[in-house]
Amino acid sequence: MTTDTAATPPADVPVGSAVDMTGSLLIDSFATGYQRTAIYRLANGSFLWARSPGADRPVPLTGPGPQARRRLASLRSAGVRVALPEPAPGALHYTAHGADSAAKLLWTDLTPARRDRLTTALHDTGRLLRTLHGIPNTGAPPGEVTGRTGPPGPARLAAWMDTGTGPRAAQHLHGVLRTRFGPRRWAAVRSWCAALAEPAPGGVLLHGAPSTGSIVVGDDSAPRPAPTDSVLLTGEDLAPGPAAFDLGWLLGEFLELRMTAASQGLTRPLLTELPKVLLDGYGTVGDPLATGRAAVLRIVTHAHDFAAYMGWHPELGVYADALPAYVDSDGTAALNGTS
Repeated sequence: MTTDTAATPPADVPVGSAVDMTGSLLIDSFATGYQRTAIYRLANGSFLWARSPGADRPVPLTGPGPQARRRLASLRSAGVRVALPEPAPGALHYTAHGADSAAKLLWTDLTPARRDRLTTALHDTGRLLRTLHGIPNTGAPPGEVTGRTGPPGPARLAAWMDTGTGPRAAQHLHGVLRTRFGPRRWAAVRSWCAALAEPAPGGVLLHGAPSTGSIVVGDDSAPRPAPTDSVLLTGEDLAPGPAAFDLGWLLGEFLELRMTAASQGLTRPLLTELPKVLLDGYGTVGDPLATGRAAVLRIVTHAHDFAAYMGWHPELGVYADALPAYVDSDGTAALNGTS
């Protein structure tokens, strides 16, 4: 179950950015009530990833401001670089050197070369996040740079936990999870959200929501001289917070995928191998407790987002069954590779 691919195609994204779209070709599109994505092949062999807000998005889709751009413009680590968006009418436009996200490749029969490319992209994304978290806080602190007090995912989750409202099946899921969690677990998850909304000593500039859907794996078949770096689409969710958050958020996605795969009796070794590679690239996990809790928040947030922006799915029952144990263990499974 994923909100990265959906059956509803978005309307054509308006052209108005600095990207030259002459001769471009729409090759893929998918949408939820939260976000719409269209991917175009450009005449020079690179690709345009156009993101626009879905019909039910509760907050605007905005790119990074000038201060954030200055800090991030040249950020890269080995084979992965940050891709920042250019504003366009009603959308944000990213230029990448591939049309396949890591999320898509996870479920594709890969050639050995493509598998190596995916593995390298995850390793170097870990290194890139470490580099991002090490940017000195010179000038304005991260909160002033991003205009946020914390990452937007937990803020969205907290608002839903407090009100129980939202489109489609959001209210129904609220009742299901609140019953399965019980008061103690519910209060614990809500407190984790609250902690991320408070300024903390040692806070860094976060990506804010790194995911396999935002890692675009470079395409070696792209015409030269176009570069073939992989990129991490960055800018919409920039926020201040503890470095453990970004790492936990991405590890939480893999835990979620292992959880749902196990419920279907599926075995996908990449779901265990790639988190290890990511951790190897990132290096020492400074705060395992905060990392594991961020992983749990990622899964609960995605459950909410699916229910609210796509609708009810029977697989949400798997989430309701598994999440209480993840809360009790502070998301340890996200770090040790179990499900």
